[in-house]
Amino acid sequence: MSSVVYSHEFEMIRESWQRCYAQGFLPTDSVRGQLLSESQIRSLQKDSRFLLEHAIPVFNSLFPLYKQADYIAVLTDCQGTIIHAVSTPQFQELADSIYMRPGANWLEDTMGTNAMGVTLREKKPVLVYGEDHFYQTNHFLACAASPIFNAQGELIGAVNISCRIEQYTSSLLPLVTMLADTLQNRLLLSDAHREHLFTLRHMEKLENEHPTPLLTLDNEQRIIRANRAAERIIGRDCLGKEFRIKEGYVMETISDHSQKLWRSIAIRPRPVSKQKNYVFDDIFGTCPTITRVKQLAVRAASMEMPLLLSGESGTGKELFAQSIHSASARSDQPFIAVNCSAIPEDLVESELFGYERGAFTGAKADGSIGKFEAAHNGTLFLDEIGDMSLRAQAALLRAVQEKVITPVGSVKSKQVNVRIIAATHKHLPDEIRSKHFREDLYYRLKGIQLTLPPLRKRSDIGALATYLLRKIDDDAFLSHDALSYLHRHSWPGNVRELNSILSQAAFLADGGIIEPMHLQWEQDLTEENAPSSNGAGAYHRQSLEETEKETILRTLDTTRWNISRAAQLLQVSRNTLYRKLTEYGFHRQ
Repeated sequence: MSSVVYSHEFEMIRESWQRCYAQGFLPTDSVRGQLLSESQIRSLQKDSRFLLEHAIPVFNSLFPLYKQADYIAVLTDCQGTIIHAVSTPQFQELADSIYMRPGANWLEDTMGTNAMGVTLREKKPVLVYGEDHFYQTNHFLACAASPIFNAQGELIGAVNISCRIEQYTSSLLPLVTMLADTLQNRLLLSDAHREHLFTLRHMEKLENEHPTPLLTLDNEQRIIRANRAAERIIGRDCLGKEFRIKEGYVMETISDHSQKLWRSIAIRPRPVSKQKNYVFDDIFGTCPTITRVKQLAVRAASMEMPLLLSGESGTGKELFAQSIHSASARSDQPFIAVNCSAIPEDLVESELFGYERGAFTGAKADGSIGKFEAAHNGTLFLDEIGDMSLRAQAALLRAVQEKVITPVGSVKSKQVNVRIIAATHKHLPDEIRSKHFREDLYYRLKGIQLTLPPLRKRSDIGALATYLLRKIDDDAFLSHDALSYLHRHSWPGNVRELNSILSQAAFLADGGIIEPMHLQWEQDLTEENAPSSNGAGAYHRQSLEETEKETILRTLDTTRWNISRAAQLLQVSRNTLYRKLTEYGFHRQ
């Protein structure tokens, strides 16, 4: 191969030759050129009309630079098919003979090692000189090619200039690179212009449909723009008239650094709705255990120490967290909740600390602030903290300890002032012993620890059920048997499960009396925190026989052992029901 190319180009060409040999090609083979039909070429050019619209003027402006020599400049799409070509007359016939014309494909699979094929594969400018071409047929050529990308960074084509090796000059590769850059800049500017026009139309549409009167004023307070809502108030002939700011309007000045552009916008502000967080009055409980926890939480709200809430799923940890925030000195600042178990491990740092523009593929153009910065001066609620990976825990520890964050992709740190409330359904000391949770982070989060009791250990299930049901359907109420049945359930899902079952029961009872048969839950749930002989362990999966026994007893309790009514509800015959009673040894108490 020739010594004309640089080392990195040599490597690209060498690898291309290896691929050609791997496909069974030989340098002495005849070039297997393929041409599309005229209709196929027109269809391809139609698909690439945006690229061609900008390429043709660029190619035409370049033509005087090489019209004295035998050159051809071509444009390919991203699949390697030539969609446009400009050639000197003396080179045209030769170009046709080697299939360098619109409709011909110049990928490696078709034409062996060549500049267009290599640059589309490697996405880098390349020079393929003389014997660098795989096929001997093309050894008389010197070809330079450069890729073209759109505004999103996607490969959309390539530019190639070819000549005889006798007419090759060292300016060929810089020339084709400049041509590709010029074309790419035109595409970027055009794309930005179209985006700008779209944005203007979009903003104009929003502005005119906006119910708030909007005005734009110049530096002499004259109206130069008004939306329809403003025109209805001050008249359609308002443009050019002086406007004095009235009560209820806000003036925002917009200018550039040189102060050469100066505009003001007068807006009638609308009240900003603020999300309402829970307060302690929303936490119901007459059980001494929950009452005691609530009293401790009220005291904790007045402190600035970190807080750790422990308890099984569904016990109301976020309800307590929001109530503590609402009762604290930070109540008028943000409350930001993060479900730590729902964040992918590779996105934890960008989610918590934010990121700068271009920090990673898919990042927003302007970057993004993280949850710590969003909660500045307020409360950050880290739910399911026990499910965080050790890598994420290490990053979190520094932020909690130093009160400093560094956005992903940035070298600048930021001070943050947040109160941390963490929550977990896991027993963190056990997680520490099993090396799943950092001990230093645990003690940073455990300034104050509150443990919320599971529903099965509360003595106020009936009162709580009545309270929740009143919020679901004020007309529905629980029968005595239904209340008794609620007390017998183990409640692996705690208050969340109770609320769900009551919602379903109110629907089934159609706003009337809720009986045991209306209380439906999955009998085959498996939950970590359901009761067992020692107060912990798995919620037992019931056999079909156990389920049948329980269903029969519930139905008999509901019908007060009216066999006919019970058989009707169970959709079995009276004889079948009597047989089942004998089989299971059931007798009316």
